[in-house]
Amino acid sequence: MKLSSYAQKLMLLVTSKLFLKKNFLAPNLYLFNMQKENLPKVKRVLFALNDPEYMHLGDHLFFLPLIKSFIENGYLVDVTVSPLMVDLFLQLEIPVINAPNVSSQYDLIVSRFELIHKFSKEKALLVHVSKNLTMPICSQLLYNFSQYFQQNFNSSLDFSRFKDLGILTKLHLPANKKFILFNPYCNASAYLVTKAKLKELQSEVIKYASNKEYCILLVGSKADKLNDRITYPFELVDLRGKTTVIDIFVLVNTDNVVMYIGFDAFVMHVFSLLHKPSTVKFRGRITKKQSEMLAKYHVNLFKEDNYVKLI
Repeated sequence: MKLSSYAQKLMLLVTSKLFLKKNFLAPNLYLFNMQKENLPKVKRVLFALNDPEYMHLGDHLFFLPLIKSFIENGYLVDVTVSPLMVDLFLQLEIPVINAPNVSSQYDLIVSRFELIHKFSKEKALLVHVSKNLTMPICSQLLYNFSQYFQQNFNSSLDFSRFKDLGILTKLHLPANKKFILFNPYCNASAYLVTKAKLKELQSEVIKYASNKEYCILLVGSKADKLNDRITYPFELVDLRGKTTVIDIFVLVNTDNVVMYIGFDAFVMHVFSLLHKPSTVKFRGRITKKQSEMLAKYHVNLFKEDNYVKLI
């Protein structure tokens, strides 16, 4: 994320406290150009998730259960997503569009609060995903929207379609090993990734790397590989730049994959959605208060989950 984006987030924080009180719906929603009493009348909704600055891959997963709930409750839904996420949403039977021709064709646009500059003149409900959380983020969204829309949003996502043993052959992986996915990268809040935190993650990996039963899979993007100057002190299989989002879901869904070790990022959320454990170094945030809140409510996605161990 660019420094200008952090400055904009700070300005938005001030603006929300000074000028947006009339738009605020507790605990973390902002409604524009509509009365909250009219939210139950909404029928056609656009979830606008395609923004490279503020909608990272993990943020898409925050909204995924809510979007499926809207669809299951009979709403007409369109979604814009990052190009990297299109195949995932389509395989989950979520309607994806490139961009709406006319935003007024929708009764409501749902997006992140940071995109207020795009949607404040529309009928929009914007979510501040890092404010006033009292439960894990997916549960929080389902609960809040259920209240204001007078619905029972409670989607149980089915990821059984992402089951293909051919993924091991595709990635040239042995079928007789247990795999640990290791990802020491972050796109969001990368400035919080320190050498000390990276060493802590490496120490966790070393606990398993010497055991021949396990195989360490280093995952990330091509850019991660180009920018990484670290020589890791253990054997690994380098999959950076070789996997799609679908590949990661399918790989994690195999019985061979047993754990994730890394930062609180996209792959951690995939493991949680597929009910698998993660050992995670939480990056932290600028303030202690926000850091403590997000450590509680941005790592596990649902109230009943306990898949993430923080180190």
